[in-house]
Amino acid sequence: MQYTGKNMIYIYIVGPLFNQAEAKQRIYEGTYLKKELDLIDTPYQIVNPIELPVNDGAADSIAIYQADYRHQCKANVVFFDLSNSDTGSHTALGVMLEKKRQNPKIHLYPVFSDQRLKRNGAFGLESTVGFNSYVVGALKANQIAIYDTFEQAAEQFFKDVQAGAFHEDDGIS
Repeated sequence: MQYTGKNMIYIYIVGPLFNQAEAKQRIYEGTYLKKELDLIDTPYQIVNPIELPVNDGAADSIAIYQADYRHQCKANVVFFDLSNSDTGSHTALGVMLEKKRQNPKIHLYPVFSDQRLKRNGAFGLESTVGFNSYVVGALKANQIAIYDTFEQAAEQFFKDVQAGAFHEDDGIS
C-alpha cells in the first residue's frame, strides 16, 4: 500500500549500485520490504535509488545528488549497506546521522556484512578487518544498532513497526 500522508513510513535504501551484484541486492531489498509491508497493511513509500530515473546514467552529478538528498530529507527509515567503501553510502550516512540528531524518531538500519570476519576468527565491528572505526564509532555513539545482514536489519524494522514506532505523535509526517 504505497501512498503519501501523515504516519507514512518513508523508506530510503542506501548502498552501492555499480555492479550487477550490488544492483541485484538493492532490488532484492526493495522487493523484500514491499512484500512484507503489504502483508501488514502499513502506509509506506520505498525509494530505491537503483529504480530512480536519475540514476540511469543520463544525469549529471548535481542532479543525482539533488534527487538522492531530497529523498533522504523525507525519509524516516533508512537501510544502509556499509559493507564496502562506497563514498556515496557514507555521505548519505552522514546526512542521516545529522538528521537523526535533530529528530530521534528517525530509524536507521546499517548493515556491515563481511564473511571474512568469522572465517578468519575476527569477531565484531571493533575488528581491524574491513570496517572504518570512525563510521562504526559514529553509529555506536548515537546508539544505532548495527546488523550483519539486510535480513537481520529488516527483521528489526518489522519489530519496530509492530511495536508502534511510527505513531502520529512522533513528529514525522
